[in-house]
Amino acid sequence: MTRKTRVLLVDDDQLLRRLVSQQLSVMGFEVKTAASGVEALKMLGEGDFDVVLLDIRMPDMTGLEALGEIRKIEDAPEVIMLTADVSLTTGIEAMRLGAYDYLTKPATLDEIEAVVRKAAEKRRLVRQNASLRAAVRAPESDAGVSTLLSPALVYRSRAMEGLVALAETAARLDSTVLITGESGTGKDVLANFIHARSTRVEAPMITVNCGALPEALFESEFFGHERGAFTGASALKRGLIEAADGSSLFLDEVGEMPLQTQVKLLHFLEQGRYRRVGSTRDRAADVRVIAATNRKLAEDVQAGRFRTDLFYRLNVISLHVPPLRERREDTQALIEHFLTLYRERFNRPALTLTDEARRRLESHDWPGNVRELRNTLERAAALSNSDIIEADQLLPSSDAEGARSSSPDTPASPAAPLTLEEIERRHILRVLADANGNRERAAAILGISARTLYRKRREYEMRVKYEGRTNL
Repeated sequence: MTRKTRVLLVDDDQLLRRLVSQQLSVMGFEVKTAASGVEALKMLGEGDFDVVLLDIRMPDMTGLEALGEIRKIEDAPEVIMLTADVSLTTGIEAMRLGAYDYLTKPATLDEIEAVVRKAAEKRRLVRQNASLRAAVRAPESDAGVSTLLSPALVYRSRAMEGLVALAETAARLDSTVLITGESGTGKDVLANFIHARSTRVEAPMITVNCGALPEALFESEFFGHERGAFTGASALKRGLIEAADGSSLFLDEVGEMPLQTQVKLLHFLEQGRYRRVGSTRDRAADVRVIAATNRKLAEDVQAGRFRTDLFYRLNVISLHVPPLRERREDTQALIEHFLTLYRERFNRPALTLTDEARRRLESHDWPGNVRELRNTLERAAALSNSDIIEADQLLPSSDAEGARSSSPDTPASPAAPLTLEEIERRHILRVLADANGNRERAAAILGISARTLYRKRREYEMRVKYEGRTNL
């Protein structure tokens, strides 16, 4: 649900305040009133308003004096002056001092509505631009933040057809969405698909990988902080919530979010309001949240690692992306899609696959899903000296793969069926080996955080120790 424009009407005429506030409320605005400039400044210090309708003639503080104080407020609302001066002198002076516009009394309600909506839209755009500029300048700690779009959805399977139909329905609504699925299945692509078909498409979707943020910085990154809020906070910082105002916020790997931040995110989802770290002032933002996870959040809830109330608040609309091994028809479509992409990227229009190479790709289980397929083709296209990619440039044959994956700690025969957990373990260890043990690089290839990779590898080591095997 879109947040209402918050208007503060300041006038010492009680009858005017009552009539105008009632009419603006009927028009869909959220209206508060103040009888003086002093009272208005107090209210502005405690809450977040988009537009102030400010009378020029008031007893304790003139409208122009109040305007001067309002303009000193960080992230100040737009101010529309109300003047009875038909000479327009005071109105022009007010605009010189920073007012958005002025209206001559008695103004019609249609005139007031039109100028308030324009002022609110200007403020929304100014805030959004400032937040996006801050995201672009983000330091290394913000590496998980992005406003880039992912590749388009590519599929042929009936399973994906049904999922895309549900996603199109979800896009037309404004509810929170929880996307589940294994790493590499394309949850981020589906999130972008939903945003691109929503009413918020004119503003870029803000994406954050929760697994890439240090735990100590979560609150500051999400909600921002005031200057001096803590040691090292030398300047004001706008958070991700503020950057996504009027748009969508995609929380990838939401299961990695600390419990303390979960509490505050839940409050924001329910109230539409938040506070920067170090501030006493509530702020409002109109944000549609789309979350994704490769974890089984229901199990995390049972284990106390994820809040029950936040889980249900995120899981209003649930979409599950099936792994690539369960939709082999999509492998063919994805191969063609990525070949086209790399023909253009590497300026090699004749790039193609041998029949054997194609069969090997189509028969592979792809434990790393679409991401692994894409990386495999990209590596082959980049390293191949010929425009024809051979099978041995892509994947080992099934016999070689069986020999490669077999080791003293896996006594089962190559033909023995493997559990999904074992497939994942072998894939992760293979990627780690290819990355020469570099965890950050391996995590980037796998599409998970370095913290998640460390946790998984630690689990494997503990299992090896428990079962009496040699160390990994």
